[in-house]
Order: sequence, then structure tokens, then C-alpha cells
Amino acid sequence: MNILFHECKKAFLSPVLIFLLLLFTAFNLYFIFSHSYLKDELSVANEIAKNYGLNITDESLKKFEQDYLKNLNRLNEMVERYTEEKFTSVQQFLDTKSIEMYDLLSEEEWKFINKWYLEEQYLNMANILIRDYEQLNWNEIRETVARKYQLSGQAEKILENEYKQLAERFEEIKENGEHKTWFFAGNPYRMHSFLFRKLFKYIFFESLILIVLATALITNYEFENKTHLVAYSTKRGRNLAKDKFWANLIVAGSLATFLFIVTLTFYFSVFDYSHLWRSSVSSALNWEYNEPYVSWWDLNFLQYFLLSVFVISICLLIFSIITFEISLFLKNSYFTFFVVAIFFGMSILMPSFMSKSSILLFVFHFNPAVLAINPHMFFMGNSELTMFKYYEVWTLSAWSILVSFFYVYSMKKFRRQDFH
Repeated sequence: MNILFHECKKAFLSPVLIFLLLLFTAFNLYFIFSHSYLKDELSVANEIAKNYGLNITDESLKKFEQDYLKNLNRLNEMVERYTEEKFTSVQQFLDTKSIEMYDLLSEEEWKFINKWYLEEQYLNMANILIRDYEQLNWNEIRETVARKYQLSGQAEKILENEYKQLAERFEEIKENGEHKTWFFAGNPYRMHSFLFRKLFKYIFFESLILIVLATALITNYEFENKTHLVAYSTKRGRNLAKDKFWANLIVAGSLATFLFIVTLTFYFSVFDYSHLWRSSVSSALNWEYNEPYVSWWDLNFLQYFLLSVFVISICLLIFSIITFEISLFLKNSYFTFFVVAIFFGMSILMPSFMSKSSILLFVFHFNPAVLAINPHMFFMGNSELTMFKYYEVWTLSAWSILVSFFYVYSMKKFRRQDFH
């Protein structure tokens, strides 16, 4: 335990790591703060879920429409002293009268009008998006994806089989009504992408840089300070590498945990999810781009969030172990960092070199680098070339076994090495 403490201390007291950790944390907080202007508008979705229930049903929509009409009447009463026109929607009022009435209405009145306008948009989206969602044709989408990647032969057959399974899952979603839950409007807010596509990816890359540097520092410390002949000739001997391995995992977990906790605590203090934690990630309102998010399983936002943290964490631990194994061979922190960077880059680029008709096109997507850079598509059936139902499970399991095998191999080789 004393050895573990001193090995971990090497990383925790490193000025470079401390500076980078604080820099990355500050950047994340600034990034979140720079989008905080949306929080008032986003609170409307929470309020709707609170007042009418999380699930979008005929009864809740009817009550929502009744309250909306009452607010519309209040709007007409509010402006009747300035105009004889009766408005049939808040949108109509804003399009025709907002400029000339800007100075006539008080700030408090405009606050109510803006709130009613947002509620009107959610009411319209609930009807339109649910209808469009249920009319999606996955066969046409499959053909579009096949053309996009110019797939043919065996690769196209694999994609076709996966989309057949997705179509079955989609029918299950419609039958269960998973898509009928309130959530932040996918367009224009794109909160799913903001949190998972951007913020989670930032946390992953920041943690990866810190972990690679820390792991290389701990593993190579004696070799770079010319004390390896003394350290590895003690009673502990070559088994010191085992202590370094566990110290690396502790440091890696600590650095990633710090970034996750500080960044996400600030995120959820700015953006209120209090009534949306159990909203389905397959909600029709969570439609940001050409297609909505369609998950393989019935996952609510909280479950998806926790699973995403877990997947990213395992990916980081896998890269920590890979860095440790490379360090045992290279014994130089700078070389280790660049080799890991090259390995990471090649892992992402390798699928693009595969034949568009070969199964290898999909096989090379099963690596932790490709997995970790797409957290917004975890467990999603419409994630194109990584759309396999158990993609995350297979990737993490296969690479956990692979790095475990190379850990045993590298430790055996390290014990037999001659030091100079």
C-alpha cells in the first residue's frame, strides 16, 4: 500500500498534470457557461413535463391544448387596448405585431408571451414529430446509408440484416409508446448532442491526454531518472511493475472521475433535467438531424447517461493499460505518448481503408477509439456502420480480453529483460 501511495503521488504532484487538469476543467466550465443563455427557454420543457406528465397521451395533450387556448385568450386581452385584431396563435402575434408593440408592453408581459410562444412550439412539435416519427421508412434509410458509404456485396447484406432488426425494434417502440415522452426540442436546442456529442467527447479526450501522460510518467519514472538499476534490484524487484500497473489504474480513475464530477455537476446545475430524467432517449422530440435517435433498448435519459459514463470509463481504462504495456517496452514518456497517439489515430482511420464490400469494414469499427468518440450514438440502432445491437458490449469485452493477454505477455517479457 505504501508503494502504491508513492507511485500515485508521482502523478498527483506533477506540475504539468495539475496544470492540464485545471486547464481542461476551466475550459469545460466555460464551454457550459457559454451556452447558459438557453437555460430559461429549456426550462419550459421541464415545466410541461411537470404540469402534464412525462408521457405524451391524448388526455395530457388535450389538457395542454385547453391551457394553451386560455393563454391565447389572455394574450388577446393583454393587447386588445392596442389593437382590434384577434390572434389565433402566439406565432401570428409575434410575426405581425411584435415590433410596433415592443415599447407598449411591459417586460413582465413580454416574459409571459415568450413563455406561451415556447409552449405553443412544443404543442405543435408533439403533434407533428410524433406523426413524422411513426412514418419513418427504415428500408429507404438503409438504401441512403448504403449509397453514402458505397457499400456492396457482403457488407451491404450485413447492413440490410441489421436494418431489418432495427425495423422490428422500431415497431416495438411505436407499440410501447416509448417515443411519446417530453424532452428538450431536438431542433433547435440539440441538448443530446451538446451533452454527449460535445461535452462527453471533450471529457474523454481530456482524460485520455491526462491518463496517457500520467501512466507514462509513473511507468517510466525510474528509467528516465536513471534509478531503475536500484529500484528493480530491491526485494520487490521486477514486481514493482505490478504496483505501477495498479497505481496507473488508480490515477486514471481519479483523473477521469474528477473531470466527470466537476464538469457534469456544473452542467446539471445550469440545465435543469429534474422532470426529464426518465424521458426516453428515443423520444420523438429528441430529433436533432435527419433521423431521430432510436435505441436498441428502452432506455430513459438517466439510464443512458449512466451507461455512457460507464462505457467512456472502461474505454479510458483500456487505453491506460495499453499505455502501460507500451511504456514497458519503450521506457520513454515522450515516445510512449506519440506511439499511443499514432495507435489512436490509426484505430479511427483503419476502417476507411477497408473494402466497401468486405466484412472487415465493420470488424475494424470494433475498437475503443471509434466507440469512445461517438458517445451520442451509444446503444443506438441508427448509428450506421456501428449500429450492431451489442456493439458496445462486444467492443469492450474483446478489447478487455486483448489488453489482458498483452498485459501478461508484456510482464513476462519485462521480467526477462536485461537493464543497462
